[in-house]
Amino acid sequence: MKKIITIIITLMMAFAFAACGGSSDEQGSETTTEAQTSHEVSGLVEGVSNGELSIYTEAAEDLTFNIENATIESEDGIKKGDTATVEYTGEISGGDTSACTVTRVVDVAGAETIIEGKVDSIDNDGTVTISSNSRKYTFKASDAGSVKAGDYVKIKYAGFIEGDDTSHTYVRSMEVSKKTEQEETTSNSVTIKAVDDTVWASASVNVRAEASTDSDRIDTIKKGTKLKRTGILSNGWSRVQYKDKDRYISSSYLTTKNPEKKTEPKTKATEAKTKATEPKTKVTEPKTKATETKTETQTETQTQTQTETQTETQTETQTEPPTETEPPTETETEPPTEPETEPTTVTVKGIVTGTGSNSLTLDNGVTYNVKGADLDISAGEAVGMEVVVEYYEGTKNAVHVYPAGDGKALNSDDSSNDGSITPIVIILALIAIVIAVIVVIVRNRRKSEVK
Repeated sequence: MKKIITIIITLMMAFAFAACGGSSDEQGSETTTEAQTSHEVSGLVEGVSNGELSIYTEAAEDLTFNIENATIESEDGIKKGDTATVEYTGEISGGDTSACTVTRVVDVAGAETIIEGKVDSIDNDGTVTISSNSRKYTFKASDAGSVKAGDYVKIKYAGFIEGDDTSHTYVRSMEVSKKTEQEETTSNSVTIKAVDDTVWASASVNVRAEASTDSDRIDTIKKGTKLKRTGILSNGWSRVQYKDKDRYISSSYLTTKNPEKKTEPKTKATEAKTKATEPKTKVTEPKTKATETKTETQTETQTQTQTETQTETQTETQTEPPTETEPPTETETEPPTEPETEPTTVTVKGIVTGTGSNSLTLDNGVTYNVKGADLDISAGEAVGMEVVVEYYEGTKNAVHVYPAGDGKALNSDDSSNDGSITPIVIILALIAIVIAVIVVIVRNRRKSEVK
């Protein structure tokens, strides 16, 4: 009898440990899968050196990534003023990218803009200051020695100008213009050159009501969205037709080449994969002919139709790669009427250390843009208050700010204390019941033997 009790208890304990181990393995698997989630961020290239890439994003963030082990896709090399899309795993925390692993960088040549003006001064380090439209602009140029003070120059640059801030511009060329002083305009308005271009978004970018980052955001379009450009502004913006209205997009995020149709450089792995699939294409062709013959001699069935469709699709995919010369079609590049998915929002809790007219800074050192956000706090009394900031993932644009103690919960995956009965408790209860039943049986037998 003691041996039977020992065996039962051993089996039940083994079952309990197996259940716990399976749960732990499953949780570990989920954690690994989650850790491999891929993200992407786009911005204006500000520097490339020593295996690092620095970009300035639409959300006004300066980010630097290690790209030593990443796949680089670029037509003529990454240059300052280009637009780059960085694909990575891991997370960006307050501008810190050290926890990110970059897998791919897609580079698109930046749109070039021309500005003309009179040279006011030239510094020894190649800094040129010009007057244009009654405003002064400063540019860093390698060929500044070819011009002198008093010349009228034509500067071609990539990037964009915000007001009179040229820190995000990169001069491509500078040459003396034939313009005379009498032709110099005295208007304070931005000049617009009328054009009729077809352009595409080289990255995900905001569409705004006016040519300024301070203007209202009308919508956000995806990379590859096709647009009609009707004007190029002297401040680095473009006027486009969007939903039958004049809207504005930073020129650095537009390109005259469809980025979705661009023939990307092949890696060795891609070439090997292509060679490996060539024999498979030849094998598929006889199968297609056999299917067509069988269709002609027999009544078509649903199974045959599906087989033929799958074979044709596979053959087309393997033998007809897209080429750069193929013109874009309206159906492939038509801009969506509305964004297909809502931007993902995340939350963070902290103590307010400072406020601005349209910003709020927490004790984690991150400043969030609260323009247009729902505020459940008073900006004048916010400093020192513990709050929750809900913002769009990958940006610092706040959606909702409210006190931390109002009952709303932060994003969390903790579900360990849900009040449910765990498998271990159930198993221990069963063990106790079995032992009690065995004890009663043993006592009854002993009493029978005594009688």
